[in-house]
Amino acid sequence: MAQAQHGAISRQQALERGMSARAIERRLAIGEWVRVFRGAYRIAGTEPTWDQTAMAGYLAAGPGAVVSHRAAASLQGMPGVPRRMDVTVVRPRQVTVVGLIAHRSRLLPPKDVGVVRGIPVTTAGRTIADLSRVYSKAKMDPILNYAMANRLVTRAELVGRATGRRHDDVLRELLAERPDGARPMGSEFEAGLFRALREAGLPLPVPQYRVLMQDGGVVYLDFAYPEVKLAIEADSFIWHASLAAWQRDRARNGDLVALGWSILPITCDLVMFHPAEVARRVRGGLDTRRAG
Repeated sequence: MAQAQHGAISRQQALERGMSARAIERRLAIGEWVRVFRGAYRIAGTEPTWDQTAMAGYLAAGPGAVVSHRAAASLQGMPGVPRRMDVTVVRPRQVTVVGLIAHRSRLLPPKDVGVVRGIPVTTAGRTIADLSRVYSKAKMDPILNYAMANRLVTRAELVGRATGRRHDDVLRELLAERPDGARPMGSEFEAGLFRALREAGLPLPVPQYRVLMQDGGVVYLDFAYPEVKLAIEADSFIWHASLAAWQRDRARNGDLVALGWSILPITCDLVMFHPAEVARRVRGGLDTRRAG
């Protein structure tokens, strides 16, 4: 059982399988088991990991609990989130365990609960909604970018969570800054590019613009000004799954030029470190296309 739980086991699990309280205390006394939280232990000799701590926290919180907030975000790989052992339970239940930060919720429907490496956690959408009620907009911005870029959540799902209540203000503001396109934004690169254009006061392009090709196929441009046929594309090998994918994009761009499009490549470094230069190039591209 412990092997399936990252080396962790709870007191309740041991008792339910016939082990006596005395036997548990003996294992703790001689160091065969190590207490992580009250009522949750790790088997000595197993490597202490964050997954193990999270599993132990879940076990210590007891039935109906789920790993949430910062702990869930960390398990899901979201950036800039400290490893704090948050759990959520449904009211009126309370959890008071030293080392656990317990939250109580009126509702925790099954659709809000997932599993990451065997650990019950709140889904990415629920996690982002929870964090946006305690984190600032600046803190949430890279978290939301990451989740959307890695397809952990869709904009439509988050819109459903952004209610009219005051504590959802941060989430609503973040969604208002992100385009409502046909597909979710494809990468953090795209989110950064969109922000650079907005801050420069440039007209906003259409994200993930759908283009019908001559052979009947469909391609999506990262950003496009369709009225002047100017496309803005992420020009970096790291945003492609392979060299072959990168080469296919180059060939696709040639077909787009044949259809009258102008392709403006923008690199990752330019977006992240030189947003003013990004704006200058886009403004120049727009002026050139408008001039014919």
